[in-house]
Amino acid sequence: MIFVKLLTQFDNWYIMPNMNELLNKKEQTVLACLYKIKNCAVGRLAKETILNRTSLYPILEGLIKKGLVFSSVQNGVAIYEAIESRLFKEWLKNKKKELADQASLLEDWLEKSQSLKQTPSLVSKLKYFEGFDGVKAMYADTWRNNKDKTIYAITDVRAAVSTMGKFFYNEYMPARMAHGVKVKDIMTESKEGLREVKMTEQYLREAKLAKGLFENLNVEINIYDNKLAIAAYDKEKPCGVIIENEKIASAMKNIFQYLWKQT
Repeated sequence: MIFVKLLTQFDNWYIMPNMNELLNKKEQTVLACLYKIKNCAVGRLAKETILNRTSLYPILEGLIKKGLVFSSVQNGVAIYEAIESRLFKEWLKNKKKELADQASLLEDWLEKSQSLKQTPSLVSKLKYFEGFDGVKAMYADTWRNNKDKTIYAITDVRAAVSTMGKFFYNEYMPARMAHGVKVKDIMTESKEGLREVKMTEQYLREAKLAKGLFENLNVEINIYDNKLAIAAYDKEKPCGVIIENEKIASAMKNIFQYLWKQT
């Protein structure tokens, strides 16, 4: 029988695929020896396997727990013997099935884990930005880390221009356009907003004026990818925050689209 041959070829020992997961090397050595000499005491095993008696006892106990070896007492001496080869084959068959079942469970777990990644998450990452340089860094994220290449914005143009000065025209918009990031912008009603609505194509931007909808908003809201960025315009200490959350970003995009249709 193939399993007997595998285990009795002690001098040319090799293992079956995945055997290391079932039996460690010392267990294999002891089991092979028992198949070779049938049954024996620990002293004989120590000589045959070149393993000391102290380490043999836990190895034998492990094999007994696995059901591969049994012991009996003869003349007051413990004698160890391996199970029949057909039983060993059954043991291997059962272990093979167990491993297959475990692999199947892991495959199911992996598929569920991957599907969970695609499900919008409630977990948020928050980044806070303070001061003029901080707000500039926040705006840079809207074009630097924007895979969709689209920003949905609600802007108080008057507050933006009066707070950030020429930043938008000299730094932000050139960088955004250089990266091919487009904007759909709902702007508050003001002379600045009216001017910006008329200057759309040159800024890779669609814009609408929300007449009477917002007054003195003093913020800009940018929605892109899975992020919501809010800039609060204060002439002395502007600040901003980026909320990275798929559910929040998705909900805000839907709200924006509704407002866009109504404007």
